[in-house]
Amino acid sequence: MKNMELGKIGEDMAADVLRSKGYQILRRNFRCGEGEIDIIAERYGELCFIEVKTRQSFHFGRPCEAVSREKRSHIRRVAGRYLEEMKSKGYIPRRIDFQIIEIVVEHSCHAF
Repeated sequence: MKNMELGKIGEDMAADVLRSKGYQILRRNFRCGEGEIDIIAERYGELCFIEVKTRQSFHFGRPCEAVSREKRSHIRRVAGRYLEEMKSKGYIPRRIDFQIIEIVVEHSCHAF
């Protein structure tokens, strides 16, 4: 499976999990010149910027470990652009949060 396909499947799974927890998905794959945020969601007045990392194993560590300092900086800048856009429309969240959802599809052969 290609990484883009796996990433799309992971983002769909993450969106389903978020909805089941009461989040409203506002945007997916929000892009601007600074980069991209996978999911923007809201729950109880808190605006959440969510990075989804999907892997096929733990061979290279936990998926969240792939969110480097540089990637976090890009996400913060993209979030700032999104907030500017929403502020111009009169939307101001009470709080914001940055989240990571990790999805690992681990296939264990000869497990028992």
